[in-house]
Amino acid sequence: DHQSNDQLSNSSILIEKALQRIPTCIPDDGARQSALLHTLLQWSQFAQEHNIRYWIAYKTLLGYAQRDGLLPNALDVDILAMAQDTSRLVELRTLNFSSDYELKVHPQWFIVEKTRRSYFDEEGIDFVGPNARFVNRKDHVHINIWPMYDYHPNQTRIEKNSKPMLTECDRNYKWKSSPKEWTFPLQKCLLSGIKVWCPTDSKNLVAHIYGKVSGNLSSIACVNGVWI
Repeated sequence: DHQSNDQLSNSSILIEKALQRIPTCIPDDGARQSALLHTLLQWSQFAQEHNIRYWIAYKTLLGYAQRDGLLPNALDVDILAMAQDTSRLVELRTLNFSSDYELKVHPQWFIVEKTRRSYFDEEGIDFVGPNARFVNRKDHVHINIWPMYDYHPNQTRIEKNSKPMLTECDRNYKWKSSPKEWTFPLQKCLLSGIKVWCPTDSKNLVAHIYGKVSGNLSSIACVNGVWI
């Protein structure tokens, strides 16, 4: 435990350095960026302690591919986990590991089609897309934990001798498949100074989801105090 506290304080120093390199546009940006990175740090520690397999995804992976860090206008963090591993998160969500952080798992996570899931407002489940969320209650930011499937939910039969594929939701909630070898084996990587897991071929995956130009530094710009 002493060692993990040391790791946390070392990582906090790295986060402070990383924050100096992330542009800001509106007064709240710095506080939000800091909250997101500290939440990701807590998650990475939690995942390490409980042996949770995950990797950064979507806009978070885009930020890593473009700038080795958080996108300046990020409102949350996105990670992927194999859908069947969600049952492990169900076991862990009752752990009272922190008063500031909470793991919320969607009660219908096993229903693959998002449109058939419901909101459970009384339980604080105000999402249907991700299977779970790691929530920073103090700073009101969260990490979305999205499901990755080792089959295509809309295909009933698998072609013989076909390459192993993984399927996730794309930006428009449509199914998108990619070769399993683009994701696995997972690689350790540094996102804004935080040790996380990345897919083995980040560049190909980012281009697959966001298009070919996505590997270049983003065209996010601050104009009159607004990110565009």
